[in-house]
Amino acid sequence: MAAPVSEKTDAQKHHFRLAYGVLALAFWLSIAGFVILIMRPNHSKPIVWSSWKPAAQGLVGAHEISVRIASEYKGANGAQLVAVQEHGPQVQGLRLEAIGVRRLNQGGQIDPYIGLFRANNTLIYAFCGLQTNCAMQGDSTAQREQALRRAALELSLYSFKYLHGVDQVVSLLQSVKAGGTSAVFLRKKDLLPELAHPLRDTLPLSNPPASDARNPKEGPVIDALTLSNTFPAHFEPLPDGDAILVLDVENQAS
Repeated sequence: MAAPVSEKTDAQKHHFRLAYGVLALAFWLSIAGFVILIMRPNHSKPIVWSSWKPAAQGLVGAHEISVRIASEYKGANGAQLVAVQEHGPQVQGLRLEAIGVRRLNQGGQIDPYIGLFRANNTLIYAFCGLQTNCAMQGDSTAQREQALRRAALELSLYSFKYLHGVDQVVSLLQSVKAGGTSAVFLRKKDLLPELAHPLRDTLPLSNPPASDARNPKEGPVIDALTLSNTFPAHFEPLPDGDAILVLDVENQAS
């Protein structure tokens, strides 16, 4: 015999109320879980790029970087290899307007600049050996030149990471091979992968080797990031009284 219609309706109402109660309980449990999640303290530590950073900005911060980095590079006798002086985009009292990359054509004539970069956001580090006329003790070797390029890379990375408004770094150093001054010219946009990871991923040694020692652990990375950006360099005055830093491709380090 079929159940009365009223009994069926009561059973359906009971099932509906039960289902509604389960859904309501699930809803409030999810809300509670969300609240707990957003209120729970985040214990994950941010990635630390380096154990030290400059306390100041501008040339004061650059000076902090140059003093710290230069003191870590030693010659074969254990003495400091070079001093490093920071500068804004100016040289010998002239404003540095641009950095130009050029090459000689097959006839020995100068081609138009193949790269021309405004120098507004440029930081210059001038290397000076601690002997007479900024000379460095001992003979120039491939190991010492690589050590100097490592220093230029480290200076640039610290500057790009911590100093506001620095987009280019020029490190001026003596190059016996090229017969004069050479420049390691690095741009922030080309080093974004290195700036996104801790410095130890790029330069894993806590202290650079002495200038006469080989550096097989870091050497390939140093060369990959600096060799193609190292040029014989000189300044030329411009008609308006400013100056341009000329980087010559044909005599590049190799």
